Amino acid sequence: MKAIKLTLLLVCCILSSCSYLKNIKLLTGGEIKRENYVQSIPFEWRKEIIVVKALLNSDTTEREFIFDTGAFNSKVESDLATSLGLEVVTEKTNSTAQGISQKIEVVRVDSLRLGETTVYNIGAGKLTYAPTSASPCIAASGIIGANLIKLAHWKIDYEKQLLYFSDTPFEVEEGSYVLPFDRPLLSGTPEINLEIEGKAVENILFDVGYNGGLILPLSVANHFESNQSKIILDQSTSGIYGTNTDSLLVKNLVVSVGGAEAQMPVEFSTLNKALLGNEFLKHFEVIINYEKKEIYLQKQQEVQIAPPSSFSVAIHNDSLWVVSRTTPELSLQLGETLLAVNGKKPNDLFTSYCNYVMNIGKLFEQDSLKVQKMDGTVLNISIK
Repeated sequence: MKAIKLTLLLVCCILSSCSYLKNIKLLTGGEIKRENYVQSIPFEWRKEIIVVKALLNSDTTEREFIFDTGAFNSKVESDLATSLGLEVVTEKTNSTAQGISQKIEVVRVDSLRLGETTVYNIGAGKLTYAPTSASPCIAASGIIGANLIKLAHWKIDYEKQLLYFSDTPFEVEEGSYVLPFDRPLLSGTPEINLEIEGKAVENILFDVGYNGGLILPLSVANHFESNQSKIILDQSTSGIYGTNTDSLLVKNLVVSVGGAEAQMPVEFSTLNKALLGNEFLKHFEVIINYEKKEIYLQKQQEVQIAPPSSFSVAIHNDSLWVVSRTTPELSLQLGETLLAVNGKKPNDLFTSYCNYVMNIGKLFEQDSLKVQKMDGTVLNISIK
């Protein structure tokens, strides 16, 4: 019996090693053959996420992808990958900022074209979205991740909604803020350090695939004092594999990003996220230099970030809502079902889940909401 167990263990180790080597080969195999180029492409700005169009292999239809420096490798939606005949090379475990992990197949994309520039031999996870994922509502075909992004230098113009990339670094304006970064050997996910209230905080993901501001692990929250703080219970934030329950402590703090200073709400999460996202970055023109491993922030406007909402709802079914964000002060529990919001059921306002994802924000543009509980009780919830 021992011999059998040892043999099985040896086989598993060999298979695991083989899968690891295949992943490394894919992650190191990407290439842009074009030289002396500067490519510009427009992007759509959806839910404060960058969405670009690309052509895969011989496909004649442009597909939409989230541009995401925080994604270790790129992703292609499973049915699309199958229809294009993308070869499955290996598999790997993939994790999201929501703390959810899944084992996924990894395919090879022979060519991915952005504008007039083609990237060759890129690995991509074969992605099956969770039913509660908002990502396919924003860009259905997948994610352009940092295994591709690391192959060029980039400039993001949030104001003009233009994305530039080149094989040579972009010029930097005098007075720009400089942010050194580290990255893994096999990908281009930039990790930065910044200062909060004069104290250094390390290993934060520079994540243009995240539409929030600054979120950090709850374990570091006690290092910072604030006169303005609140606790939020949350299940409203969605990644490719859906939502997860989180507790947030929000403090209003002075943050310095490469010298760019702003007073802003900082969220501290029990899911141990450490991300700087578009709610902060959209106030700048962003340049990423992978040669020097430096990010440059050229201020376009003063940084103004609103405090996060204390209350939100999601769709439970056509006729019922569910509380997806609340606070200890509200007499509503996370996950509690509701009969109506402002006298409306979900199907009175939204025609589909994606219609809800893209338009739920309009419900919270007013100062308060009338919420009807399952026992018929009506509460007036302040939003601002």
